[in-house]
Amino acid sequence: MATILYVEDHPPARLLMQAIISEMTSHELVLADCGAEACRLAVSTKPALYILDLDLPDTDGLSLVADLMAVHASPVIIVSAYAEAVEQTVLSDSVSNYLAKPLDPDHVARTIQRTLAG
Repeated sequence: MATILYVEDHPPARLLMQAIISEMTSHELVLADCGAEACRLAVSTKPALYILDLDLPDTDGLSLVADLMAVHASPVIIVSAYAEAVEQTVLSDSVSNYLAKPLDPDHVARTIQRTLAG
């Protein structure tokens, strides 16, 4: 079972991700609504995958990537409504993939599986 830490402050997006992950029976979803909470949860849950919104109330997703990598290194999927900008600027050694909002459940599930498979 893989633990996935999803960092998102928008409740409808959180609910959608919960529904998607619940269909993927071999994964556990842990939710954080800000960067500080994500860092705390990363220490205790040691997730196999991070899924991060870029626009968070206490930090931006790119800064959070570095903070999380310092706590527990795992693959990262960035989520943003600005997919074109994300594709050109954030895909790096620390960021494995990105998802464009609005989220398509089938695409999200495939991206998670592909990222976890390495």
